[in-house]
Amino acid sequence: MNATLIRKTALLALFCVLSTLSPYCYESLAAPISQSLKRSSSSINFGVDSPSPSLSMQGSFKDFSGELLLNPTKIESSKIKLSLNLASAQLPPDQLLQAIFLQTAMARFKQHSGTFESTSIEKIRDNTYLVTGNYTWMKKTKRTTLPVQIIRASPAVTEIKLLLDGSVQAKDLSPETAQLAPGIQGSKGWAQATLVFMP
Repeated sequence: MNATLIRKTALLALFCVLSTLSPYCYESLAAPISQSLKRSSSSINFGVDSPSPSLSMQGSFKDFSGELLLNPTKIESSKIKLSLNLASAQLPPDQLLQAIFLQTAMARFKQHSGTFESTSIEKIRDNTYLVTGNYTWMKKTKRTTLPVQIIRASPAVTEIKLLLDGSVQAKDLSPETAQLAPGIQGSKGWAQATLVFMP
């Protein structure tokens, strides 16, 4: 920390002591908290409801990670970074055909991991936010907005919860996927995640 920054911080601290503008002071002086995703306490589940029974499935992802730079007094200025290995999807034993399809589909992709990095966070209501950021997979980046809940479970633990759903359209499919599973178009999918971050 250089001398100028030290002087500014000291003056701000003195101003806070002498003034009644405590919310401004606490927000200005609060240091961001760096937290990492604890995978053993987190979960990412998904499901697909397809017109083709062999493509309907429910499972979970086992390989994911993340970092959270949390501003405890102003969540909107926090930063979120997530990484998900799509090839880590696992299905229960009674979905053998679907598991074979997933393995075949993943084998066609050279890159299995996708990343999401937030660029802005907008508060909608208590604990509910819209997180906008860049999702990158297969060297392509797409701007994405996720509705999430951000909950301070304790001073040291932050939970992020999200639920996504939608339908698969032709424009969403690569030529390889469309050829591999033509019945997947029109399917409905969902993903539900509970992500626990700790120092």
